[in-house]
Amino acid sequence: MRRATIVALTALALSEPARAEDAAAALATALHRQIAPCWSIPADTPADMAVRVKVSLTEAGELDGSPASDGPVAGDPATKAFAASAVRAVVRCAPFRGLAELAPYAAWKTLRVTFRRPDM
Repeated sequence: MRRATIVALTALALSEPARAEDAAAALATALHRQIAPCWSIPADTPADMAVRVKVSLTEAGELDGSPASDGPVAGDPATKAFAASAVRAVVRCAPFRGLAELAPYAAWKTLRVTFRRPDM
C-alpha cells in the first residue's frame, strides 16, 4: 500500500510573504517525510477522505499535549478509523526533528496537519 500525506500548515509568523511561503513548503516537506512512514491507512477508507490534526510542539519538536482531530469527525466507522489513524501517525513519529533549521519556533509551535487518502 502506498502511503502519502498532504500537509497543510497554519500559524506561520514570518515577516516576508515569500519567505513565509518558502518556510511553509519546507516545513510541509519535512513533516511529510517524517509522518508518512508512520501512517497506516485503513483499507476501507473512502477515496475523498481528509482530516486535519492539530499538533502542538515543544522547541525540541516533541508533542506538547495530545494531538487531536481539528473539527468534527462524522459518525461512520470508516471516517472515525481514518481520523484515529492520522492522530496515531503523529504520535508514532514524534518527536519531529529539523524544524528549527527551517523556520522560527513560532512558525511551527502549533500546526494543523491535513491527511488525505492517496490514490491507491
